[in-house]
Amino acid sequence: MIRKLLSALLLRSFLVNRISTPFQMLLAVALLFGISTPIHADDPTPARYQSILAKAVRNVAEDTLPSVVTIEVIGVMQANGEVRQDAPTSGVVIDEQGHVLTSSWVTGGESASIIVNAPSGKRFPAEVVAKDEHRDLVLLKVSSPDETWQPIAFSTNDPANDKVGETMVAVARYGENNTPMVSTGILSAVGRLDGTAIQTDARISPAFYGGPLVDLKGRFRGIVIPAVGEGGAEDPTAWYDSGIAFAVPSTIIAQKLDRLRRGENIQQGLLGFVVAGSDPYAEGTELSVVRKRSPADKAGLKVGDELKSIGGQNVTRRQEIKLALGQYDAGDEVEIEYERDGQRMSSAATMIATIPPLQPQFIGLIAADEVTEQTEEEDTEDESDSSTSVIVQHVWNKSPADGKLKVNDRLIQLDGSPILDSNAMRQRLWASDPDIPIELTIERDGKEQVVSVDPLTLDGPLDRIEAFETTKSSPADEWTVETLQLPDITNAAAIWYPKQEPAVDTSPTEAPTTPLALAIALAPPKDRDPSAMLDPWKDLARQHHVAVCVICSDGDDQWRPNEVDAISKLTAASLKQSSASPSAVALIGGGAFMLDEKANPADSIALGASLSTVNVFSGVAISNETEPPAVRLRKDGPPRLLRVLIPSPPNSELPFWAETLRRIGCPLQTTLTLNRDLCLQWTRSLLAM
Repeated sequence: MIRKLLSALLLRSFLVNRISTPFQMLLAVALLFGISTPIHADDPTPARYQSILAKAVRNVAEDTLPSVVTIEVIGVMQANGEVRQDAPTSGVVIDEQGHVLTSSWVTGGESASIIVNAPSGKRFPAEVVAKDEHRDLVLLKVSSPDETWQPIAFSTNDPANDKVGETMVAVARYGENNTPMVSTGILSAVGRLDGTAIQTDARISPAFYGGPLVDLKGRFRGIVIPAVGEGGAEDPTAWYDSGIAFAVPSTIIAQKLDRLRRGENIQQGLLGFVVAGSDPYAEGTELSVVRKRSPADKAGLKVGDELKSIGGQNVTRRQEIKLALGQYDAGDEVEIEYERDGQRMSSAATMIATIPPLQPQFIGLIAADEVTEQTEEEDTEDESDSSTSVIVQHVWNKSPADGKLKVNDRLIQLDGSPILDSNAMRQRLWASDPDIPIELTIERDGKEQVVSVDPLTLDGPLDRIEAFETTKSSPADEWTVETLQLPDITNAAAIWYPKQEPAVDTSPTEAPTTPLALAIALAPPKDRDPSAMLDPWKDLARQHHVAVCVICSDGDDQWRPNEVDAISKLTAASLKQSSASPSAVALIGGGAFMLDEKANPADSIALGASLSTVNVFSGVAISNETEPPAVRLRKDGPPRLLRVLIPSPPNSELPFWAETLRRIGCPLQTTLTLNRDLCLQWTRSLLAM
């Protein structure tokens, strides 16, 4: 009876508390075996299983620990000038010459020195040889002429044989005493982080970063790295001890070691194209953007091409393309198969580490998609049931398109490639080169013609772009205030918008009504009544034909990072309520319209929300003194169609984060001062491309 109780307790300890060191496991097994009678074949299965598992984990840990070192990073300089010493982490000895592979944890900041604590207990200085920035790995060389190193044995295991559910053991050392640490779990997923990592549910703390992940046969399966999944926390260490951890497979590491030993830094490879659509899991691989002079452009890819395979791996959606490309680095050549005009074609492209930042262009037109359903006579097995045309709705006064394009022009091609829809055209203008005319093939009055337009760069002083003529609301327009309440959102919000009249068909020669824009104003935390805060916006909103939604923070002391989700959901509800255009949604921080305040917490959350969501917002207006939030910015995602508006008084300098925004392709527009009127006028301008 006692043995059964201990067996059950031991099982609970393994499954819930994760026995974490060889000593604890040895003690647990000793307690189990120390009962007066031996374990027989008819003993409870959990006890037999746990005794076997404990012995196996202890054995692989003991075999692995001679190749595991502790790494201390000393004298890391912080942004405020203070010096800190980071918590120790782990590394893996990979050869007898003293090369140690670890994670990017040790190079997260500039440090005075890196110290490696060998399994023998001796401490040695180390220097960085090279970094694999694509996979968050760092190779160190330890200065230890007399030390004997025991390198870890690389497994010849084929990744195709990885079985989800296999038991995995993470091994580490901690502190000056090289205390062994062990955490067990399973292989919970493969092909994570765009195909660069495997996933385990072992509970991982920073001490395990850089340490090995092994299986119960003692095979080296990977190195644990600080990382979170896409869309997760901004800090790559935020998921530690959560049961979600990632490791770079040892088979991939083996392929990269020679380059790292030669001192070559490895970076993620880029091709320079964008796949149409916003849902990465939706079917479709048609290209909507191909950057000029990019590897994709040099390989002959064009807008409208449909990708079929990457490196021999078939692809049917954007997420599969990311997984296929994830294994390649800058400098690698990748074979691409695609279909153009019904013909299967292939080309090789050499990936590069960086593509010059976008300099988004502007021509000054508002366009909309017109979907035409095919008739039965037109419909075939090879064609879709509908086609999309892009129709000009309005042309800005004094814009590059003024005098070149007219209302109701049908846009067919841009620089010789088909225009898929209005969003794809907006993306292509965003990726166009400055100072180079664009050629638009249009249909006007039933005839095709080519129009050349000299675009204007969006980045720079706002007064370079002439003000859009104000759309006057007729006296019959009925505007109303409504409170927005969502089941899982506690933030107070209210919206001021015009009630929609029933749609009326217009004649082909009549100018279509331009859409409604939407401004989302984030209130300073001290303001708690969104309906009252709408009052000073109402007349201006009518004048500029912009719906306004005011959102208050959940608490009265500050905006918190986790409220980004609430802002996104309330924005979606505002779009649905007002029927505003999704392409003209501005997020306005309190510092942009509270004339008595230069900046407040609403500005920081506005910038964070606009950058951490994927093209939910097309503009953000904030104070130039905004404190930037912690946001992970991916350089391989679709273009961020986001304009940033800040005040720039005379003799003032741009904020330090301005160049970061420009590097990711967000144009920075400046004006002498900000107020509600200018914010809404600018929001209205987001309709134009």
